[in-house]
Amino acid sequence: MMWIWLGLIIVLTLLEVASKNYVTIWFVFSATISLILSVFIDSYIIQFLVFVLLGSVLLLTIRDKVIKFIKDKKRGKSEK
Repeated sequence: MMWIWLGLIIVLTLLEVASKNYVTIWFVFSATISLILSVFIDSYIIQFLVFVLLGSVLLLTIRDKVIKFIKDKKRGKSEK
C-alpha cells in the first residue's frame, strides 16, 4: 500500500502545481500521513479514513487562512 500512497502523493502534487487552487495540497499532506501510517498499520480502511478525514479537515479549516496569508503577502510586496 505504500506505493499507492506514494503514487497518490505525486499525482496530487502535480495537480496542485498545475492548478494552484490550494485544494489538493491538503490531500497531499494527508496522503503523506497515510503513507507513514501504512508502515505501522496494515488496515487499508484505517489508512483511507485517515486520508479522507484529515484531508477534509485541513481543507475546510486551513485553506481560507492560507489564501488570505498569500494575498496579504503579495499585496505587501507590490506596495514596497
